[in-house]
Amino acid sequence: MSKVSIPELGFFGGNGTIRVPELRNVGFTNRTQEIVDHPAFQRLRKIRQLGSTHLVYPGATHSRFEHSIGVFGCVQWYLQSLLQVPAFGDSATEEDILTVLAAGLLHDIGHYPFAHNLEALHLKGRDTPKHEEVGSMLIRGEVKHLAGPKSIAAILKGAWKLDPQRVIDICLGQIDPNRQMDSVLNSIISSAIDADKMDYLERDSIHMGVPYGRNYDRDRLLSSLTLNENETKIAIKAKGKVSAEIFIFGRYTMFSEAYWHHTVRSASAMIEASLSAFYSRDEIGASELLETLLSHTDDTFLEWLYDSTQEKSGTRYLLHGLIRNQRKLYKRIATFSRVYKEPAKQRAYQTIYSMDGDEIYALTDRLRARLSTLVGRPLHPADIIIDTPPRDKDKLETIDVVYNQPTGDNFYKLHELSRVVAGIQDDFMMVVKKIRIFAEPKLAAELKTHGDLSDIIIDEIG
Repeated sequence: MSKVSIPELGFFGGNGTIRVPELRNVGFTNRTQEIVDHPAFQRLRKIRQLGSTHLVYPGATHSRFEHSIGVFGCVQWYLQSLLQVPAFGDSATEEDILTVLAAGLLHDIGHYPFAHNLEALHLKGRDTPKHEEVGSMLIRGEVKHLAGPKSIAAILKGAWKLDPQRVIDICLGQIDPNRQMDSVLNSIISSAIDADKMDYLERDSIHMGVPYGRNYDRDRLLSSLTLNENETKIAIKAKGKVSAEIFIFGRYTMFSEAYWHHTVRSASAMIEASLSAFYSRDEIGASELLETLLSHTDDTFLEWLYDSTQEKSGTRYLLHGLIRNQRKLYKRIATFSRVYKEPAKQRAYQTIYSMDGDEIYALTDRLRARLSTLVGRPLHPADIIIDTPPRDKDKLETIDVVYNQPTGDNFYKLHELSRVVAGIQDDFMMVVKKIRIFAEPKLAAELKTHGDLSDIIIDEIG
């Protein structure tokens, strides 16, 4: 079979199309539909792509299901372009092409309600499941109530003629060093300008009603795709440099102005704190927690969490403002950033940022005690939240740029050519990754009358 006639590539529309926003037709085939119709995949219809963000941006109710289909469509675009590059087109087999298409479709199948909030707790020492590992279990059919008549692995092995473990490894980024092509395939769905980011930046922008993630030249970027010097990852030709810069800058602005907007972070911090409070009071095994997570939607999981805790627990106190038609989000009472000029504030930021979970909780207790004297009444244990930014977005996002010369190709790192890209990482760490301290709304209003609380907070940080 000619590679371009592989129906899943979407050149000829497959056996049909499925429509997703905005005005996108994604080519589908019967064997693609067989995966999408699997119970483990259908579950994604009720998992919101952006968790609690809809409490701030009302349109952000789109699902992981929609995003997964969108990524599948973006992988089709990437392959259609890369197959015209001899270094890829001459070596990629039909199996390689189908493997990365399946990986694009399945890369988020392990997402569960508020996965990123739970994974943030994992980074702070809590034993919580990572969605990538959950995805592997779902593909292999290891979760009984979502196993279906046959596993997704069986579908991949049968209808797709693929090795399911290879698809899983591409999703996880667990690349066999002896399989150079697998490194290329992984970079299509996980790199500075991958198909996953291409979809979510545009899709999230559309649903949130913001422009930041959709202002780059997509066609120019796709037409510039090539391979790096070692032919191990995707790269871009020189003509795509500006498009790549805008793409990376768009991701930066989405985090700065949307994903980590202070009110979005308030809702996220409340959910994370409610989960943390639940962990501190309730014994629940990893397998029981996973089964619960995979049996609920975002909304029903919060209801389950509320009903599973005691009347006066921190979990109930926090969730009271998030469920049952309530929207009572915590308010900022202080912000710390690396860009503040005052040395004390810079030290405070660095001290908090380097704290582990137990140290954060101890600081929260000290702040609550201090602020209770300020307002003249005892505070609830969940009245104060310290929101520290996730630690998994610190690495530099870059990609190789290829300049064709008469004497041979020259390869450069994008951040070496672009002060924009080089500066984005510094700005991301210095400006975007703020530490915020939130308080229950009525308490925040009381504290506001006492002016700037930074000195009090700095004093407690020590």
